[in-house]
Amino acid sequence: MLSARQLITGLCMATTILAAVPAAAETIDRVVVSGTGLSRESAIENTAQVAVTLVMERYARPAALNENRERIRYRILDESMRYLQSLRIIDEVVVADGVHEITAEAAVNVGKLVTSLRNLQVEVRLVAPGPNQAVEGRRGRTGPVVSPYDH
Repeated sequence: MLSARQLITGLCMATTILAAVPAAAETIDRVVVSGTGLSRESAIENTAQVAVTLVMERYARPAALNENRERIRYRILDESMRYLQSLRIIDEVVVADGVHEITAEAAVNVGKLVTSLRNLQVEVRLVAPGPNQAVEGRRGRTGPVVSPYDH
């Protein structure tokens, strides 16, 4: 028979293992980008938008991005920070006229981004599902699916 201490230790270990699994299953795309703004904060926001845009272009079809440009701007790009797991500033300078320029490494959560694109009915390329991402076909979408590296 297990002692209370052994039972609690076992439950804690099981909880730790279960909590760690979803984080490892996330698809993260790391990019190095630069952005500018009239203040440091606006430069950081612009840098986040540039990172999300770059990653979005890797996973969504160009024609679909063009067709849905307005909705993507208001629903995704204006909320770019939501899609970042991290933003590590590599370099920051103030150039002419007080414009701030930031270069950063951004870790973009592809699962969240692709799910948001699919919710906007934007056609995306095949991506392995993560914990926050719908599997292709569950939302009634049909049509060809290709790898993000097909051109």
